[in-house]
Amino acid sequence: MRRRPVGYLFILPAGLLLAVFLYFPLAYSFMISFTRWDLSATRTFIGLDNYRAIIASSEFWNSVLYTFYYVLGVLPFSLAIGLGVALLLRDSNMKGVGFFRMIYFMPVVTSPIAAAMGFSWIFNTQLGYANYVIESMGGEPVNWLTNYNGIFQLLFERFGIQLPHILQGPSVALTVIILLGIWQNIGYATVVYLAGLQGIPQAFYEAARIDGASPSKILRKITLPLLSPTTFFLLIVFAILSFQVFGPVQVMTPQGGPLQTTSVIVFRLYQQAFSYYRFGYASAMAFLAFSMILLITLFQMKFVERKVYYE
Repeated sequence: MRRRPVGYLFILPAGLLLAVFLYFPLAYSFMISFTRWDLSATRTFIGLDNYRAIIASSEFWNSVLYTFYYVLGVLPFSLAIGLGVALLLRDSNMKGVGFFRMIYFMPVVTSPIAAAMGFSWIFNTQLGYANYVIESMGGEPVNWLTNYNGIFQLLFERFGIQLPHILQGPSVALTVIILLGIWQNIGYATVVYLAGLQGIPQAFYEAARIDGASPSKILRKITLPLLSPTTFFLLIVFAILSFQVFGPVQVMTPQGGPLQTTSVIVFRLYQQAFSYYRFGYASAMAFLAFSMILLITLFQMKFVERKVYYE
């Protein structure tokens, strides 16, 4: 087949846009990651010093830990609750199911900044609705967004147990941000799971019922295996998006939270670039974060995909 040069004219506009707004900024950012640059006229080439400084920084590894807390907090609950809601909406015969499907999807299209402001009000120490409910039940108000204690440590300290730093869990402030992430992901997971459920042939369910299989066994042996491609897709998407969380952290804890316990990687990167004007350092941190996301995605595709059942 002969290649016609005229075909390249059709992809030229898109190619130019990608080159100007994607490839060139990536290449330029990678270049300045090897320099010391603070918006002054001069840039000093320092080789791998930025990368060495980041890897040797305890603050960076703390931000990695807090990011993994967020990812591990958001992922399982988003998938589990989204699947549960999808099963309820699929099996429900009540009127207005389409309306409820729309309601569950609304958090997805809600601006993350607006959602973060709403959660900031709900969990406000003095005026928040969460503390109002707790106090109405006779409890003590909680400093939700200013509490740096890990939630696991709060549970174990009642028994006089001091956990290592890495096992103390996300701070109370970060836990609130995790709850926001779960709330925003449930609608998307529900819609995708509903699409996956509709693609499962009803003949499998009919044969299982004839054989006397219980609903729980049908769920474990038919629904979950046949939904594994959908779950795998959501796992990769939510892992990548969760690793890049920034807006809710910036709105709800603009200084990085109590004792910097909500300073996830992207938030710390933003601070280095636009608060301290260390653009070379921030660029190096961005490429390290990219490398982590790439490794996590490759790990999922290498090992998790083995358990995916493709019909």
